[in-house]
Amino acid sequence: MAGRFPSEWIDEVRDRSDIVSVVSEYVPLKRKGAKFWGLCPFHGEKTPSFSVDAERQLYYCFGCHAGGNVITFVMNMERMEFPEAVVHLAERAHMEVPERTGADPAPKKDRDRLYAALTAAAKFYYKTLYSPQGERALQYLHGRGIRDNVIRRFGLGATAAGHASLTQHLKEQGFSEKELTEANLALERGGRVFDTFRDRVMFPIFDPRGRVIAFGGRVIGQGEPKYLNSGDTPVFNKRRNVYGLNFLKGGRRDRLRLVEGYMDVVSLYQHGVDGCVATLGTALTPEQIRLMKRYAPEILLTYDGDGAGQRAIARGLDLFEAERVPARVTVVPDKMDPDEFVRARGGQALEELGSVDATTYRLDALRAQFDLDDAEARARYAVEGAKVIRRLEDPVEVERFVGRLHEETGFTRETLLEQVGKRPAPQDEARRLDAAQPDGMARARRGETKAEDGALRAERELASLLAAGERVPEGLIREEDFTDPACAFVARLALSGGRSRIQEALEQVEDEALRGDITRLLTTGERVDPERRPQMIADCTDRLRLRRLEREIDDCQARAARPGLTLQEQVELATRLNQLYDQVERLRRGAKGGEP
Repeated sequence: MAGRFPSEWIDEVRDRSDIVSVVSEYVPLKRKGAKFWGLCPFHGEKTPSFSVDAERQLYYCFGCHAGGNVITFVMNMERMEFPEAVVHLAERAHMEVPERTGADPAPKKDRDRLYAALTAAAKFYYKTLYSPQGERALQYLHGRGIRDNVIRRFGLGATAAGHASLTQHLKEQGFSEKELTEANLALERGGRVFDTFRDRVMFPIFDPRGRVIAFGGRVIGQGEPKYLNSGDTPVFNKRRNVYGLNFLKGGRRDRLRLVEGYMDVVSLYQHGVDGCVATLGTALTPEQIRLMKRYAPEILLTYDGDGAGQRAIARGLDLFEAERVPARVTVVPDKMDPDEFVRARGGQALEELGSVDATTYRLDALRAQFDLDDAEARARYAVEGAKVIRRLEDPVEVERFVGRLHEETGFTRETLLEQVGKRPAPQDEARRLDAAQPDGMARARRGETKAEDGALRAERELASLLAAGERVPEGLIREEDFTDPACAFVARLALSGGRSRIQEALEQVEDEALRGDITRLLTTGERVDPERRPQMIADCTDRLRLRRLEREIDDCQARAARPGLTLQEQVELATRLNQLYDQVERLRRGAKGGEP
């Protein structure tokens, strides 16, 4: 695990990196009032909705709700991890970069040597491909339909059949055997050092900045393993990298297409299918999913159409759900892999296959296992299908797929909903109750919803004022009074005296939607007229305290309804309820009651 830079140095980087200047290198900005505006680099738009606040050193898009500070902007634009973005800004500001604290895998000068060795190896492999030693590899690539211009773009190469041709070449260039083994370009066995890759077609693996960090090699002809991949090194971790990211230029995309192999990425690119990436010879990892999320909000899984590919899709969908990243599936027909499909039918045909959501894919795969003409099989399908639908949280989606299961199996919606273990959608339940109850009770239910909406507005207004530096009398409001994640984030720092570290804390928020919500709170409080702020704070705190009291009343009433309470417990609950009712009444009258 890489160490961390000193916090004081990071603060200086932030202070010396004016966000307007940095953003202007990517987006033309025009000043309007107190802010600068331009077209958002994170989503396509024709009317500027991207704002940069020079005073607060924050950006926010009112269209896609992206937001953050100068460091998170560079992270998103350059697809860098936090340490890389800080170094990028430091070098831009001509600041000296200190060594990081903690256990770093290798000092910077040693890592630079490894990058140099890997780059030299890639050039050697490419030159070998067009030499007599690479003739078989070149025939293989041409036989797969790969053109020379595509070979050049991806830097494909070849290794000779000899044991130490690369090792000898790089040693002549001044690299030591230790450096070659650390870069996984060479292996040491019994005192002898020889090439890691021999007699293979070579695929250089680049990081997002375009540096060679590793290789994958496909055997020519027969042999095992079919694909040999670099092991982890001080500059490469296969769980944290994805093949093809360096070719994704421009702004944030609507989606990426994830395929299984290097050749799929190369072939799909040649056939006009853009935005393709692949894992690195290992099963999909959470780290790779989080990396891809920085490039696009949605991923299309386009794996081989055979059984192994479909099982990999099933595992992948589980991982995407665990990371809360939307994923869809393009089903490649006839058990073909994507490379075979586009070579046979073209890239446009792959695009026309479209995609299905995860639940549809799971139900389609499940249905294929049952004969729905058989009553017992229909029942088993209904039970297993209900388990698939049970994963869903959105009531509308539950209703949609229960409807599908109803049509396919003939079981009633009520029976299937019971099997799924979900109640009817809240809005449907509310309508049902409204229809069955007196008008006054229905209006009361709608009033509860309005009250909750009012409490949420109070959270947001109060959090934005706290972010602007306003204070609340000590003990009047609590962190747990904020239920919205963005409001809770701001309130936690402001109420604990950590408002000055909000910028630093913002950089640690990985969820981009949450970071955008926080940024909006940080930029809205300043616009409120200072004369209005004291009354707003009083109104908001009263509303949140009222909600807290009402929730405690509900809790006490629920406890009082439980059987088996002792007389003392009943008395204590009754006493507490009277206290709570009194405090609620005083708040509603506008009196300032004591803290419960």
